[in-house]
Amino acid sequence: MTNTTSTKRFIPRWILGLLGFSSLTAVAVSIAIYLYKRNAGSPKKPLPQSEDESNRASSSQTSSSSQKKKTGWNFLASGSGSSSSKKRKRVTISLKNTILWNPSSDVETPNHAFHEHGQALLSQLLQQHEVYILIHVTGDEEKAQIEHLLENGVLEGLDMRKVLFCSTEEGKIHIIRHLEPQLHIEGGWEYDDGEDIIRKIRPFVAKAIWVITKRRRSSFNQANIKADDQGVLGANVELTDHLLDTSLAKDLGFTTD
Repeated sequence: MTNTTSTKRFIPRWILGLLGFSSLTAVAVSIAIYLYKRNAGSPKKPLPQSEDESNRASSSQTSSSSQKKKTGWNFLASGSGSSSSKKRKRVTISLKNTILWNPSSDVETPNHAFHEHGQALLSQLLQQHEVYILIHVTGDEEKAQIEHLLENGVLEGLDMRKVLFCSTEEGKIHIIRHLEPQLHIEGGWEYDDGEDIIRKIRPFVAKAIWVITKRRRSSFNQANIKADDQGVLGANVELTDHLLDTSLAKDLGFTTD
């Protein structure tokens, strides 16, 4: 008893307190380390809800990707199907004496109108092919009169941006050469039947339809054709005195009642 009391006298109270606190701290640290090692040693399992959400997201991405691929193939299949349909030709048509005519006895006072069935034929041509309309005019008054006629006519598929006016035959030839049509339809104008135009474009187009008068057409049926006329004829030139009597009208399925 005496020894214990003596020892307490020699050791200050604050040291004894520190030793007691350190023991408790060591125990707490040991427990914390043990718990940390146990948790770190075994991987955490994801919660069932999170796992389901992950699976649904993965499934959604796969489905979305599959749908995109299917949509792309369907689009390509549809495109290839449309390419197998009838191909649209590029056609240039000089409107005078083919679709239009001028009944006025004075060419300086134009009064253009559609040929009989010409409006219906042109409408079908516009719907089935890529058509550029060429018009040889002598002035602004004639141009305005023809524009009004076209804009107010029942012509399905008409694009006024593809209605081109010219004032010379050379200008018309230049337009035709530039557009490079598979088919050109020519009827001339008030002062010429379009022979020079056919002669100059014939080597550069796959086919030309030349609308001329019956009298002029009969001259090509004679046994002795003039040397000058031979230069305008060819396997790719179809002669006619009416556009409704051509292979073009037949190809369009156009028939008159």
